[in-house]
Amino acid sequence: MAEAMISSLVLKIGAALAIETTKSAASLLLTRMLAMKELMKDISEIKDELESMQSFLRIMERLKEKDESTKIFIKQTRDLAFDIEDIIDAFTYKLGEEQGGVLPTTIKRYRNIKSWHHLSKKLKDIKIDLQKIMERRTRYDARGMESEAKPRIAVGGSKSRAESAHFVEEDDIVGIDKYRDLLLRWLTDEEEQQRQPMIISVLGMGGLGKTTLVTHVYKIIKPTFDACAWVAVSQSYETRDLLRQILNDFYREDREKREAPKNIDTMDYRSLVEKREVTNNIDTMDYRSLVETIRTYLQCKNYILILDDVWSTDVMDNIKDALLNSNSKSRIVLTTRIRDVALLADEHRMFELKTLEANHSWDLSCKHAFWKSANKICLPPLEQCAKKIVEKCGGLPLAIVSIGRLLSFREQTGSEWEKVYKDLEWYLTNNDSKLHEKVHNILKLSLEDLPHYLRNCFLYCSSFPEDYRISGYKLIWLWVAEGFIEERGETMEEVAEDYLNELVHRCLLQVVERNEVGRVRACRMHDIIRVLALSESKELSFCMVYEQSRTKLQRSKAHRLSILSNITNYCTEEKSYLRSVLILNNSESYDLLKSVLRSSKFLRVLQLEEAPIKKLPSEICNLFNLHYLGLRATEIKELPRLIGKLQNLQVLDIFESEIKKLPMGITELQKLRHLILPRNLGKNIKALVGIWRLKGLHTLGYIEATRKIVRDVEALTELRTFRIRGVRTHHCADLWNSITKMNHLSYLFVESERGQELQQLGTLRLPLPIQRLLLWGKLDKNSLPELATSFGSLANLTTLALSEAKLDEDTFPYLQALPALMFLYLSEAYDGMKLHFQATSFPKLKELYITDDPNLKQVEIERGAMASLNKLQLKSCLELKELPHGIEYLTTLQDLYIAYPAEELVELLLGGGEGDHSNDCRTRVRHIPNFTIGFERHGEFVTERIQ
Repeated sequence: MAEAMISSLVLKIGAALAIETTKSAASLLLTRMLAMKELMKDISEIKDELESMQSFLRIMERLKEKDESTKIFIKQTRDLAFDIEDIIDAFTYKLGEEQGGVLPTTIKRYRNIKSWHHLSKKLKDIKIDLQKIMERRTRYDARGMESEAKPRIAVGGSKSRAESAHFVEEDDIVGIDKYRDLLLRWLTDEEEQQRQPMIISVLGMGGLGKTTLVTHVYKIIKPTFDACAWVAVSQSYETRDLLRQILNDFYREDREKREAPKNIDTMDYRSLVEKREVTNNIDTMDYRSLVETIRTYLQCKNYILILDDVWSTDVMDNIKDALLNSNSKSRIVLTTRIRDVALLADEHRMFELKTLEANHSWDLSCKHAFWKSANKICLPPLEQCAKKIVEKCGGLPLAIVSIGRLLSFREQTGSEWEKVYKDLEWYLTNNDSKLHEKVHNILKLSLEDLPHYLRNCFLYCSSFPEDYRISGYKLIWLWVAEGFIEERGETMEEVAEDYLNELVHRCLLQVVERNEVGRVRACRMHDIIRVLALSESKELSFCMVYEQSRTKLQRSKAHRLSILSNITNYCTEEKSYLRSVLILNNSESYDLLKSVLRSSKFLRVLQLEEAPIKKLPSEICNLFNLHYLGLRATEIKELPRLIGKLQNLQVLDIFESEIKKLPMGITELQKLRHLILPRNLGKNIKALVGIWRLKGLHTLGYIEATRKIVRDVEALTELRTFRIRGVRTHHCADLWNSITKMNHLSYLFVESERGQELQQLGTLRLPLPIQRLLLWGKLDKNSLPELATSFGSLANLTTLALSEAKLDEDTFPYLQALPALMFLYLSEAYDGMKLHFQATSFPKLKELYITDDPNLKQVEIERGAMASLNKLQLKSCLELKELPHGIEYLTTLQDLYIAYPAEELVELLLGGGEGDHSNDCRTRVRHIPNFTIGFERHGEFVTERIQ
């Protein structure tokens, strides 16, 4: 992970060099120019040196567990990198001082000459120290280490883990019945259209039991195939080695089928392993010979091949010539932690293994913790502690089995097991622990496979509390503010979102929720993964995380501080290394914050979400390097008057805070990209009359409409997300004109002043990238048709939400031609009595929500309408006395929820209706797997599932 830090530092140095080139090269002070030229030369040289070290460090990282001297070398290099970062931040800080303040620029530049000389000297000293460190190594060249660092296919540790999978006990097969049955069905299915061997993939994070599942199924199914092979594929492999392993295993399995050794009772272990009948020259075959030999062997055979723990998408490309013949009954099964690899499978032949449910986790734990007893049942005095331990495992079978085995050798007393629970983190991260060897080493493979640009992003996620719901967009903003994101020709946020998706695809982050268009709205880090990430973070001095109550804040070289509990003492130092402070609990004091800010002048990130702090210390205005200021849901009532001094601020999030007005200096924040304002600002927005100056804004949230605001926002052409409230009828023309010029806009929320109508919609030309459109307020019926005609060109518009729109039978049809719409929300939006969906309407719609439409009596659906609908909700339509006509045509519908309909419909669905009408109702919805109705019974709201 040291390589990731160096990579991040190189990005920062490049940015610092760019700042000086663009802002300060034109100085008229000759002495300053000479001092600056020398410093710039030193910075450039140290950048070149660090770039040269990156690939070297990548190899060294793999060796550090085996070699103590390598670990020391990496630590020393990392410490020097911290020192270099301090110099670079001091450099940018001083440049910032030259740009602002009351003193003339010439005087400030003159004062800084001494600083440039001082920083240059420090850099020269660091270069000397770096050379000394390198001299302690026998040579700088990494030759000879590459092969040692590279994992082998099924050799050493990999082999022992892979081979042990073949001896899976029935006790390990818990909670995976549905996956087993699905896999068995795919392996035995014969599809007429299949022309090639079927590829099946099993996806999941390390330790979920992918290998256990597939091996269990393999042992059941392999007698039905003519040829079988099971091979573990490591992170780094040679194609010829992989082909040799495949050929060897085919031969071995073939021989075992034909005969068993007659003298098996007298054979020793070595003889059992070596007794095989294979072609003598496999080890010397070249690629072409291996391919031809495998093809010849598999000719006219139905085969099954398991490729376990595949890390790269090129594996199939490299071996397909040997395997992909015309035999359609053959099967190739991949297990992997990488989603892109899993997508190599045939369509609908991939599944993702999930963590175990609580009851299955408990069963698995008992089977291993009490394996010595006949019934394998937990003793009552141990049950409370045992359940806490199982809960800590988060449904991860590897951890449950390993910890269960550990407990089985402990004295069966509550105090002894409580001690294991308290020391669980030590057991998972300490090299001397058996548990560390079993759990840590397997999961750490995922960390080692991470490319350098993802490593800091991954470690950063461990800064949040256990089981914390991490907001996707906030995480992206934080990564950008921290300087983790590389330039790629896209916006920094787009690149960061790619990073987030890659961590999800590598099963290192779990998705908690996605938005309507499939983007990650919230994620979390599995508890066991977090423990390992925290251990790595601590070793690298990446971030100090305080999550034990009443702890004392220790001095550390870590540049990041995450406070998740009460801190008793924080010692202010003359110089602090802090660049990032996350306070994610609700009990921190003003004094602690003031102390942190006073000693952290290079701070880039300050996140105070939900902290009960009522005032920001004035020291915050001295944080020239601050990029992110998060005050969401705090008790802070005002921003500092001099907030305009924060010239590098990119994110200002004051949503749900107590702030009622803004200082005038807020429009001086020229680098601001995301501004999220509280809803309660109302008309107290005089400071935003200069909003047009913030031309770099990507997000502007909950701004209040005025005549001037709706005109000035036309300058914000970089906006991606725009939310505006309090729109009055006379604002509409100017607002639509401004929105039309926002060429990158993907999310638009417009809320009218209560009782005001959104008029002149015909002049609104929505930007082509628009994905989500939310209109709160009555829509002008006369101009709605003209707006609807422009919808046909909006190929990206997937979500439409209307509230209080007052649509009726005449205006609703205009919406039905939306080509890409997938989610439609109508809240108090329909004023008619009958809602009619035409035969070709909403072809891609997946979810439809209709709520609070008191006049709606009938819904009619023609055959062919909403052909892709998965979910339908009808809430608070009090006059709705019958099911939608034509609901039987919605063959893709999976979920139907009706709440607070007319009493007559409730009676019909619950079987209390007259004649056969009730049975007819049930017949029409019997194709819907999940149908629930909600209604009042004896004054309480209840729900019942309709079978």
